[in-house]
Amino acid sequence: MRSHLLATTLMLALPLAACGGSTSTPKDTKGADEKKADEAKTDEKAGDEQKAGEQKAGDEQKAGNEQAAGSDAAADTAADTDGGDTAADTDGDDTGTGGDEAATAGDAEKPAEVSPEDAEKAKKEAIAKLVKEIKSTRTKDARAKKALEEAEAAGATVREVAEAANARGEKLNSKPDRAKTWFEWARDKDTSYPDPSFNLAKQTVLVGDTAATVAHLEEVKKRGGKKLLKQVGYDPLFEVVKDDPKVAPMIK
Repeated sequence: MRSHLLATTLMLALPLAACGGSTSTPKDTKGADEKKADEAKTDEKAGDEQKAGEQKAGDEQKAGNEQAAGSDAAADTAADTDGGDTAADTDGDDTGTGGDEAATAGDAEKPAEVSPEDAEKAKKEAIAKLVKEIKSTRTKDARAKKALEEAEAAGATVREVAEAANARGEKLNSKPDRAKTWFEWARDKDTSYPDPSFNLAKQTVLVGDTAATVAHLEEVKKRGGKKLLKQVGYDPLFEVVKDDPKVAPMIK
């Protein structure tokens, strides 16, 4: 009897044990899954936090770089401003480098200084060029007269322009009327120059105007042309006036 009860009890216990085992197993699996889920959430959260931390660090670094760049730009701007202020202080205006450019332009426009020797040399060269033009028979009379004015304005002396005009007259001897104009111009320009009067005496003696010839020779004497008067004594051109009471004393 007892053995039967024990067997019966065992038979009843086995299903219960089986039911209890199947019940506990799902319970344990659920706990493990929940634990894994929690761990996964924890890991995910930790990853998010790490990622957020890294992003924050990157943002802070970027902000730092931007701030540094801004500081450099500000420093450059300040340097430029200081440079402009210096230029403004130096030039007396607020134009910055514009003042320096204006000063440079002013220096470029300023003519180079010329020494007195160079200035004198340049003046002589200019006068010589004009005198050459005046003497040339290829130069028209109107231009020659203008050149005489230019030479005098350039610093030529009265004697220099008178000599140029007299030389032009001598080259135009084949054209007496034109030559006479230049001799008279030279005579009137320099009242101490005897050569133009002597040339006029030659012209008048050729045409037989002895009275005018004597008058011109007297002017030569007045101007100190002793060497010119000596020519009258041996030049056949003046043979008709050698014995004139006014001329004879001058040629002795």
